[in-house]
Amino acid sequence: MTKTNKTNSTNFFTRIKRRFGEPKSLDTHSKSLDHTNDRFGSIEQDQTPYYSPGLTNILFLSNRGLSRAPLAREVMRSLLHLSDHFGSVRPSSRGISDAYDLCSFDKRMVQAARKFGYELIGHSRKVNMAELSSANLIITLDEETEKFIKSRTFYINGQVRPISMFLQPDTHPYIPDPFARDVLNTAANYEQIIRSVEYSCGKLMRYLPSLV
Repeated sequence: MTKTNKTNSTNFFTRIKRRFGEPKSLDTHSKSLDHTNDRFGSIEQDQTPYYSPGLTNILFLSNRGLSRAPLAREVMRSLLHLSDHFGSVRPSSRGISDAYDLCSFDKRMVQAARKFGYELIGHSRKVNMAELSSANLIITLDEETEKFIKSRTFYINGQVRPISMFLQPDTHPYIPDPFARDVLNTAANYEQIIRSVEYSCGKLMRYLPSLV
C-alpha cells in the first residue's frame, strides 16, 4: 500500500512538471510584485503595475487616482503612439489615498475625456513601494503627491518631477482637483483640466529624452 501511494505521488508531480515546467526561484523584488498581484487580483492591461526591464516607465500620481492621473496616462499614451518613443515608454497612473483604492474612475472625467478622444477604463489603485521603486520617472500632479513622495525617497530609484515644470508659465502649479471644495465641478472645468494635462504632457514629451 505504501509503495503504491508513493508511485502515484511521483507520477502526479511528474505530470505537473511536464505541464508547467520546473518552479522558478524568486528574488526579493519578484516576491514583492507577486504580493501586489495577490492584493489587487486581476489587473487590467492598461493599468498593470508590473514593469518590463526594457521599457521606460512613467508613473503619474494624483491624490485619489480617480481622474487626473488616469487622464494623464491616456494623454501620454496617445502622444507616445505618434512618436519615436512608441513601444519603449510605458505610462501608468496611481493614487496615494487608501480611501479611494479600487474605486471607479470619476464619471464626469470619463465623459469629458471621451469628447477629446480619450477612453478612461478601469479603477483607481493606490501606489505601492514596488511601483515607486520601478518607475524611471514619477510625475506628481498635486501638492499631496509631492509630500507623499518626499517622505518616501528611500524607495525611489528614478527621477521625480512636479507637473508645474510642464505647465504654462504664471498658472497654478498643479492640475486642479475636480473634487476640491474651491473648484467648480462643471463641464467647463473638466475641459480646462484636460487641456492643462494635454499641454503638460506635450511639453513632457519634448523633455523626455533628458529625463530618462
